[in-house]
Amino acid sequence: MLVQMETGQLLTMPSREIKKIEPSNSLILKIGTKQFSFVLENSTDKDIIDFYDVNFDNPLDENEIAKELEIRLKKFLKDFRNVFKVKLIVDNNLSTLVPKSLFDKKLCLEYLKYNVRLIKNDSASFDNIEEIDGVNVYLPYTNVNNYLFDNFGAFNYFHYSTLFIKEGVKYSQKVKNSANLNFRENCFDIVIFKNKKLMFYNSFDIQTKEDVLYFILSTFQENKLKLEKTHFLLSGKIEENDDVFVFLKSFHHKISISKQEILISSGIKNIDSVMLCA
Repeated sequence: MLVQMETGQLLTMPSREIKKIEPSNSLILKIGTKQFSFVLENSTDKDIIDFYDVNFDNPLDENEIAKELEIRLKKFLKDFRNVFKVKLIVDNNLSTLVPKSLFDKKLCLEYLKYNVRLIKNDSASFDNIEEIDGVNVYLPYTNVNNYLFDNFGAFNYFHYSTLFIKEGVKYSQKVKNSANLNFRENCFDIVIFKNKKLMFYNSFDIQTKEDVLYFILSTFQENKLKLEKTHFLLSGKIEENDDVFVFLKSFHHKISISKQEILISSGIKNIDSVMLCA
């Protein structure tokens, strides 16, 4: 998506033509109350130019997020004018999946009220996930949207779980039964497919490797899924020598780590591959 910029007056010389330099970078932002991540990449070859990640000791109040974003983004970007495309990823647990056949955009807040505490003036957004014939309904950060629009113009935004589920769909096409586990700071996301059909999605807070196994086992038991017939693909902050991976491998042998994540981590540590999903 192109953003209109003020370029000022162009000077010309009789001996040569001076060409206008177009903005060439894409900015990807993952914003939540506990963490910010920024990726600046070259739009032509997708090479990562710069990366920034910060975790907050205390979760930010929603009203503080836009102010904190402004401070940190000004330090991260040398020149706002060199960004022509912005993608915002909303990272919160204020979302729910709705079958497309039952979806009505006028009822977005109605879908959310069963598992999200709503307040006056809340407004909802939604992402269509064609791959599962569903819609992801969620609460965005309105102040963040306003700040980005004021500084960059039109931009695209998605919920984090939308992109993660889309990645899960890709893996589900390779095996009959699949589960994607994405590890982050003190939590992990899980999406499960049976016969290439979405069966489950959720995110769990964890402190130990035993917590991970507990949530996996309880999830499969509650949904009457067969663990032994499911292939697991792990991504995020996990490596083959990590205690969590070694522990899970001792219980389940159909398990591997995303090659894409290993490739990215070799260049820039701890970058979240979900951010780079199309």
